[in-house]
Amino acid sequence: MKTFDRIWTALAVVLMVLPFVAVGYELLKSESPLTIAVFAVMGALLFGTFILGMRVKPKAPDDAQDAEAESAQVHSPVETRR
Repeated sequence: MKTFDRIWTALAVVLMVLPFVAVGYELLKSESPLTIAVFAVMGALLFGTFILGMRVKPKAPDDAQDAEAESAQVHSPVETRR
């Protein structure tokens, strides 16, 4: 990952976490520990999903396999397509 991309990624993470920190701070003042724990778990799941999504590399589909599947659908008789 290039340095410029890392800066934007860090900015995206900060902007994503900021509302959760603000709401969590307000919850600490007035809500029960169970509510705070549920909120923390939801935030951790969202943040974890975001991090895992950044680690997954997109993979292009195999064009030969897609073309073969498409040609089988187009050239098959009507009875087998139903």
